[in-house]
Amino acid sequence: MGSRHPWEITLREFVEKARRYYGIVVDLEDLKRIIVFVRAGRRHVLPVLDPDEILPLTVLRNLCWLYGLPPLDFHLNPEEDDED
Repeated sequence: MGSRHPWEITLREFVEKARRYYGIVVDLEDLKRIIVFVRAGRRHVLPVLDPDEILPLTVLRNLCWLYGLPPLDFHLNPEEDDED
């Protein structure tokens, strides 16, 4: 596997980082289904996620928001969070 950007992480890596640095247990089984949530009056959809595939940036940002994690800690621009 080639070199990745710092924000290119898999779901499995996200889950591990959430547990290790924030004490948040994210159950991979919970993420094996489509999740729909509303933020700022807009509906967002998290698709069924493969634990070993790189997360799209929008999905990573939504996961950070869902679990209350700072986007900056995942190498995302925190100012983009409210532009949705």
